[in-house]
Amino acid sequence: MRAKVVIFGSTLMGIIGVAILSPAFPEVQKALNINEFQVSLLITVFTLPGIFFAPLMGYFADAFGRRIILTTSLFIFGISGFACAFADYNTILLLRFIQGVGGSALTSLAVTLIGDLFDGAERVKMLGYNASILSIGLAFYPLLGGILAEIDWRLPFLTFLTAVPIGILAIGVDSRRGRKFFKLELNRDIIVAFALGCLVFVITYGVFYLYIPITLEERFKAEPFLRGFIQSSTLIITALVASKLSYFVNRFGTYRTISLGFLGYGFSLALIPLSPNLFSFTISTMIYGFGHGTVLPALQNLLVENTTVESRATVVTTYNSMIRIGQTIGPIFSASIGPNRYIFASTLAFTLFILTFLFWKPKLTYQPP
Repeated sequence: MRAKVVIFGSTLMGIIGVAILSPAFPEVQKALNINEFQVSLLITVFTLPGIFFAPLMGYFADAFGRRIILTTSLFIFGISGFACAFADYNTILLLRFIQGVGGSALTSLAVTLIGDLFDGAERVKMLGYNASILSIGLAFYPLLGGILAEIDWRLPFLTFLTAVPIGILAIGVDSRRGRKFFKLELNRDIIVAFALGCLVFVITYGVFYLYIPITLEERFKAEPFLRGFIQSSTLIITALVASKLSYFVNRFGTYRTISLGFLGYGFSLALIPLSPNLFSFTISTMIYGFGHGTVLPALQNLLVENTTVESRATVVTTYNSMIRIGQTIGPIFSASIGPNRYIFASTLAFTLFILTFLFWKPKLTYQPP
């Protein structure tokens, strides 16, 4: 039970850093008397360390053990984030960078622990539940952040301190320890998973998070609450589908489950710009939630299946770094495409479906007669 609390708690801490603050940014801007660009830096200085520090944290977790790295990361994340509530703007930027270092590998280390502590069908279930918890957190945090920000802009920062008790619990979690003599494991499936993870978040951050709200406002004059509700409903679908990952993997296998998810992405992105009303638009985004709920946990399952304990943390955190790259370049790439972004994203998703379905299959092992 302790291990599950630490795993799910680490996942929730890994996604709280921006999600709970986002609704509070207007209040932060007024309280600190800063401009919009300075507000954006509160996100950038937090996410940037993940690109570079996540693989390093994974290496340390493989070399010296999961427990010490996870516990230390949670303490750094929680204390530095909590301290932001009592600092001036320049100090907050420094603290957010430090918090970003602490949070750079939290979700990846949670996945690594699942790979270490669970096997077979139980591991697939745990990965599905973990992805479900992640999606519920992404849907719930903005609502909580908005409520707290209405009381005081500092309150969302105070929530980061919840990482400390999770870090204390992590001290007592038994996990397999890496070896001092480290060797990075890379094979075809791991490299493909890296590329697919990056591309998924190019689409997700470039279209779903950035342009879905803009499209809703431009076409349907949707208010902020309605825009948030539609995106949250998509994430709830993601959570429900991810919780049933074991069903999809048992029925279709990990590789075909990933292909099925890309098919969902493709249909969703093709239907969204064609939706004549809010109801059909919402249904179209929910199909996107189905794709997200199958592809992401199935990719994580593929990674832990293809790694040993000696390099699992490094591989999973490197995958997380690839995701951060996709998150970073997605909005810029999507903006450069212009009005055809939905067509391009849908075509990319359908192409990935075809490629993974036709050419990406489990390696066959030789069975002697």
